Amino acid sequence: MRSKKSSWRALVLSSLAIIITASLSDRLPCCSALQRRPPSPPLNYKSVLPSPKNRRRTSSNNNRREELQHFSANGGDDGTTQLSIRGGDDDSSTIIIPQTRRRNLVVLLVATALFNDMLQLTMLLPIIHTLVSSPPPLGVTTNKEVALGLFFASKDLCQMGFAPIAGILTSKTSANAALILSTVGLGLATFVFAEATTFRQLLVARGAQGAASAAVMCGGLSLIAETHPPDVRGAAMGLAQTGLAFGLLCGPLIGGLLFQRLGRKRTFRLAAGILMANAAGMVGLMGLAPPERTAEERKRERGETVTEDDASLVASSKRLLSNRDILAVTASTLVVHAVVGVIKPISQVVLDAEFGMTMVKRSFVISIATVAYFITAPFSGWLSDRVSRPRLVALSLVLMSGSSAFFALRHLGIWAFYTCVALLGVALGVQKSSSQSLLADLVDKHELGEYSMAYALSDVADSVGLIIGPVVGLWLGQVFSHSVGVLAMGALCLLLAPVVLSIK
Repeated sequence: MRSKKSSWRALVLSSLAIIITASLSDRLPCCSALQRRPPSPPLNYKSVLPSPKNRRRTSSNNNRREELQHFSANGGDDGTTQLSIRGGDDDSSTIIIPQTRRRNLVVLLVATALFNDMLQLTMLLPIIHTLVSSPPPLGVTTNKEVALGLFFASKDLCQMGFAPIAGILTSKTSANAALILSTVGLGLATFVFAEATTFRQLLVARGAQGAASAAVMCGGLSLIAETHPPDVRGAAMGLAQTGLAFGLLCGPLIGGLLFQRLGRKRTFRLAAGILMANAAGMVGLMGLAPPERTAEERKRERGETVTEDDASLVASSKRLLSNRDILAVTASTLVVHAVVGVIKPISQVVLDAEFGMTMVKRSFVISIATVAYFITAPFSGWLSDRVSRPRLVALSLVLMSGSSAFFALRHLGIWAFYTCVALLGVALGVQKSSSQSLLADLVDKHELGEYSMAYALSDVADSVGLIIGPVVGLWLGQVFSHSVGVLAMGALCLLLAPVVLSIK
C-alpha cells in the first residue's frame, strides 16, 4: 500500500509541469513576462530623459518632485521601440541600445534551457545501473538489461507522445511560457528521482523528463524563430545548440562525481534546486526578451488579411502535414537520428569485442562525436545564413551515410572507427542547425501557421528515429552482421539527400 501511495505521489509531482503549462501562465500576475505581447517590430531602445536644464531647476528649488511623470513604449516604422520618460517641456537626450543585445539574450536563455535539459538527461548515465542493481523495490533482481532498456526508451516514448501537445500549448500560450514552465517541469521530475522508492517511480520520472524535453525544444526553438529574421536565424540556432552539446559533455561527469560524494538523494535535490532557481532567473530575464509574434500577427504586419482558416490550429496543422518540403526536412531528421540510434548501442559492443577497450576508453571514443557536434553546430548555423539551407541538410545526410560506411570499414583499423564517430557528430551538428532554420523559413514561405507545430513534428521525428533505429538496426545486425544494420540506415540518408536538394 505504501509503495502504491508513493507511486501516485511521484506521478502527481511529475505531472504538475503539464498542468501548469496549460493554465498557470494565463492566471498568475507574476507570469506577465511570459504572456503574449502585442505585435511590434524588432526592438531598439530610445530612452528620453529629462534634460540637464530641468534637473538643475529641480535641484535649486530643493523640492524633490517626481520627474518620471509619463512612461510609454511605442513601435516605430524604423524598426525601433521608443521608451519615453518625460519630466518637463525641455529638451531631451536619447540613449540607443542595439537590438542584437536583446537577441543575444534570447539565444542565451534557449541555450541555458537546452543545457539544463541535456544535463539532467545524461547525468543519470553513470548512476542508473547502480540504481537498477539496488535491492527491490528501487532496483530489480531479474532482467536488468530489459529494465535498463525500458528506462531509456521511456524518455523517447514520452517525448514523442508529448511533442504535439507541447506544440499546441506553445501556440496557445507563448514560447516564453513553454520554455520557463518546461524548466519547472524538469526540476519536478529531477526531484522525483531524489525521492523515488520504487523502479516504477524512476520510470515515471524519466517519462516526465521526456515530456519536459519536448516542451523545451518546441518553446526554445520557436522563441528563436520568432525573434530572429531569416538572415541571422541560422547562427542563433547553432549557438543555442552548443548549450545542448555542452550539457551532453558535462552530464555524465557531473552526475558521477556528485553521486559518489553526495549520494542519490542529495545529488538530485541539488540538481532540482538549481533548476528551480534557474527558472526563477529566467522569469526576470524574459521580461527583457523581444515580443513574440503569432502567425496571425506576422500576416497583419505584412498588411494581409487573417482568415478563419489562418487562425485555426487544425487547419494550419493540416497544411503543415501536407507540405512536401516540411515532410522532407522532417524525414531527414528521422533518418539521421536513426543512424545515431543504431550506432550508439552497437559501438559499445564493437569496441569491447573487436578492440578490447575498457569502459573509460569507450566513453572517450564516444565523446569524440559530442566534441565534433559542439564545434560544428555554431559554425554550420553561421554558414546556413550564407549558403542554401537545403544544401546543408543534404550535406548532413551524405556525411551521415559516410559515417555508416566508415563503421563498416573498421576492420582497417581503429582510425576508421574514430572517423565514423567524428563524422556522426559533424553530420548531427550540420543537420540540426540548418534544418531548424529551414523549417522556420518554410513556415514563413508557405504560411503554415505557428513555428511550434513545425518543431513539434521535428521532435516527433527525432524520437521516432532514436526508437526505430536501434530496433531495426540491431535486428538486421543479428540476422546478418553489425555492419549491415548500420549500412541500411546510412543508405536511407543517401536516398533522401536528392529529395532535400529539390527544396527551393
